[in-house]
Amino acid sequence: MDFRNMTLMEYILSEPRRFFLTDLGTNGLKFIGKKVYEVYENPNLQLEMAKRLDEEFPGDFVFPLSDGNIISETLGVKLLKPAYDFPSPLEHKILTIDDVRALKVPDPKVDGRMPTNLKSQRLIAESIDKPLYVSIFGPFTLAVQLAGATHLLRELIKNKAFVLELLDFTTKCVTTYAQAVVEAGVKYMSIAEPASVTLSPENFEDLVVPRLKHVYQSVDCWKQLHICGDTRKFLPMMIEAGPDAISLDQIMDLSWAGKIMPKDMVIVGNIDPIDIIGRGKVKDVEAATYKLLEDMKAYPNYMVAFGCNAPNDSPDENIKKAIELTKNYKVNF
Repeated sequence: MDFRNMTLMEYILSEPRRFFLTDLGTNGLKFIGKKVYEVYENPNLQLEMAKRLDEEFPGDFVFPLSDGNIISETLGVKLLKPAYDFPSPLEHKILTIDDVRALKVPDPKVDGRMPTNLKSQRLIAESIDKPLYVSIFGPFTLAVQLAGATHLLRELIKNKAFVLELLDFTTKCVTTYAQAVVEAGVKYMSIAEPASVTLSPENFEDLVVPRLKHVYQSVDCWKQLHICGDTRKFLPMMIEAGPDAISLDQIMDLSWAGKIMPKDMVIVGNIDPIDIIGRGKVKDVEAATYKLLEDMKAYPNYMVAFGCNAPNDSPDENIKKAIELTKNYKVNF
């Protein structure tokens, strides 16, 4: 099928079955015997791992090794770099407006690892005939990576001008990077805003929604929003931000969300990645997946996924079983 001219909704309705978005951690490293940064720095290894993951876990999308910290790393944030897990910030040095003004929006074509990252995405998009999916951190979460959650939330009360200037900067960074990955061949882009769950609904609407809208409106691809945790109080505003799909954490009731979300917006989720995929037995995966499929059978705009990344050491048979059950579940809308 030629997904390139389809909407996301058209794609998930293109066959009489449910579709599966496989959101993994570093589960693919074992198949090629490499470490995280060996893959990040080598487009051919990215392609090799993408092919192996597609063979082992044949969902409906293909993806490179997630690189959510690439913008903060390019901006000079010092990272903890485990061999077999994703990196994470070790320090937060952007504490004043002057610090923000000293920063420069990275050029994805020349700065840091970004050109290599884009080459990897282009290679995968050209080599595997499935929609290429990537997840990147949104403006608020990038701001937390730069300034630290405690400092940013404190300044929101004491010095909102700093927060607004930092968010304006991070929005430019995310927008520039998002445009570059779409140009490289990404068809399905998820913006992850896990740090925003700490905000009040009023601050979420003021600080997060307009910036997400700006990013989404700047790119021509399928667009998703994912926020970890209990997002019931944010869901109407997440819809307002304008993605094509909203991905919900495992603690959320998808049948409740289905009653609220527009019929032309895809609901994505939310098999428990920890207790079911990571720690459960195959029979637990079967029960949870089938229950979710049955609970959501009335919603054509539903796509199965995990509530977040599957743990790196999840049993392969659990991931395979969730995909198998989903792709064999027949629907007729």
